[in-house]
Amino acid sequence: MRYYLCLVLIVSMVLTGCTSGTQVTNKHSSSGEEVGSYAALLRINGAEYRSVGTKNKGEYTLSDEIGKVKKRVPPEVLPKDNLVSNYLDEGILIYSVEEDSDVILVQTEVDGVYEIFKKTKK
Repeated sequence: MRYYLCLVLIVSMVLTGCTSGTQVTNKHSSSGEEVGSYAALLRINGAEYRSVGTKNKGEYTLSDEIGKVKKRVPPEVLPKDNLVSNYLDEGILIYSVEEDSDVILVQTEVDGVYEIFKKTKK
């Protein structure tokens, strides 16, 4: 009897371990579409920028308009061309900031709210 109880316990633990996989967290793009858990990237002049959210808290002051997103590639594709993103929709405005040359702000659908992108270090 003890043997069967131990066997059932071991089989349960193995099955539980096999079913726990990686969960995909879903995010929403600037257009509201659901995308997988890929990093939100934007390529500008050969540099890669990654989204760090929309919590500006007055840290950054909008400066010059850099341009608009020219093309959106699928989320799993690494952007290689200038003004291409795997997250942002075509036509979204991109701005530099006065405080940090490694930070850019991207217009969102909400007035006065900008998404912050920081240059990745390689």
